[in-house]
Amino acid sequence: MEPLIQAEYSEKKHLVFWNGFDVFLLFFLWITLLGIGVGIMLQVFSGQTDSIDVVQPVVTTTHHPLSQLLEQSKKSPVILFVAFFCGVLTAPLTEEFLFRLLFQGWLEKKSNDWRKICRYSEYFSLRLLRFLFLPEFFSIFIVSFLFALAHGGKRTEQPVDVQFYSMIGIGIVNLFLFCFGIFYLAVIRGVPIRAFLFRANRIFYDLCIALGTFLIFSPFIFSLHWLLRNNFPDSVTDPIPLFFFSIILGVLYFRTGRLFPCIMLHAFLNGFSLTVFIFSI
Repeated sequence: MEPLIQAEYSEKKHLVFWNGFDVFLLFFLWITLLGIGVGIMLQVFSGQTDSIDVVQPVVTTTHHPLSQLLEQSKKSPVILFVAFFCGVLTAPLTEEFLFRLLFQGWLEKKSNDWRKICRYSEYFSLRLLRFLFLPEFFSIFIVSFLFALAHGGKRTEQPVDVQFYSMIGIGIVNLFLFCFGIFYLAVIRGVPIRAFLFRANRIFYDLCIALGTFLIFSPFIFSLHWLLRNNFPDSVTDPIPLFFFSIILGVLYFRTGRLFPCIMLHAFLNGFSLTVFIFSI
């Protein structure tokens, strides 16, 4: 009986073979490539760069770039494809890989180390801090805060072609970064794919978990988003519901140790949001 228990434990145990340098490298690569990719797409296909802001006055908005693109596109099939490609496919892949797997996984590992240091410290005040570094609290909270922060900030209205080619550039970069990140972990770091991405015998189980989690928590997320948008129409309120959504994703990753259910939950939420928005315009 004991080997079975040990085997079950090892199935759930997080295997974190990457370090802080790997997290920094892939985040830096992502941010850098986003700037380069969008710049190339605008220069080559639309013939415009950020200099358009000099010609036309900058108009701030609270709407997400995808919402702006869909509102101006009159439900063009091409625009719809790009919206789902960026919002439902590539965004969940890359954001969950970077924020949940890399960053949260690394923070879980480090918080355990920091907790041990505090626990065996000779100072009582420092020993009390060990409760702050509980992996299930510290890593999920920090990642959720930064995840929400990354989805806020100033937004400006742009012409349709600028939004369109920007979204294509972002989608391509996201897909490339995800593929490169998997290659980096699997080949360079030697992490088995089944140890962090998915297990073939758990795919249906993970899909059910993601769908069940979506059905349980999405009413709260969408209700909070609706309340904030209606009460604060002149503010970018997306980070607040996304903070709570990120906590749900973080708990899901912490409990399963696999990225696949987090990607699917993220895709379900983005897909449902886009579908509702498309039918409302």
